Amino acid sequence: MSATVKSNNINSDKTLDDVAKLFITPSFRWWVYIIAFVLVIYSYIIDPIRFSSVKGSIGLSYKYEYFIIMCLTLFFYLFVFLGLWLTIPFTARLPYLWYIPIMVVIFAIITQISLDSPIITTDNKDETLNPPPGYFQPRSIRKLIYYAILVLDVIIFIQGLIYAGISTQFKSTVLHQFFLNRFGGTSPENMLNFATEWLGVAGILLDIYWIYGVETFSPCEYKLPASWGI
Repeated sequence: MSATVKSNNINSDKTLDDVAKLFITPSFRWWVYIIAFVLVIYSYIIDPIRFSSVKGSIGLSYKYEYFIIMCLTLFFYLFVFLGLWLTIPFTARLPYLWYIPIMVVIFAIITQISLDSPIITTDNKDETLNPPPGYFQPRSIRKLIYYAILVLDVIIFIQGLIYAGISTQFKSTVLHQFFLNRFGGTSPENMLNFATEWLGVAGILLDIYWIYGVETFSPCEYKLPASWGI
């Protein structure tokens, strides 16, 4: 009986190991990152709050607050990209620092989208003059997208934790066990990967901020036309 239990435990451990290996395969990690990155950009474009003139929590209108938070989100994704590229590059045929111009273009596009987006108010009594843009999605779809981004970012964080492992070359204090030894530790050669992976926590917090915005969205609160409450 004990031999059977032991055999079952071995098989379970092997299955978990196989799943973990599949979970952190380079191709799967890159696809999770790419899908999350595309959804982040799309979610910003279709978010009605970025058209609001109401002042947000940092004293700026939501138009500019959302733009700043979007830039922070892209900044975190840039560091995640660097962590992936320096550890599991998907090709060796691209020139050195090839991704810098692409990132600059992405930031420029987001900036231009923000600048070109007018501030919408309810000054006009006839709200048919201010219908929502045709590319908007219903709030149910926006919620689905934001929750999908959160799930993908959590997956990216867990993938990095499993891939890098826990360093054992440093002290075994609580701080080291739960922070400094994670993601391969804080050795000089691993510092970029360590910082990149922990920035993922900040990215997850921003995801929660976006989700809060879509969950509590009300056109009246942001002085947007009622027709925007789709």
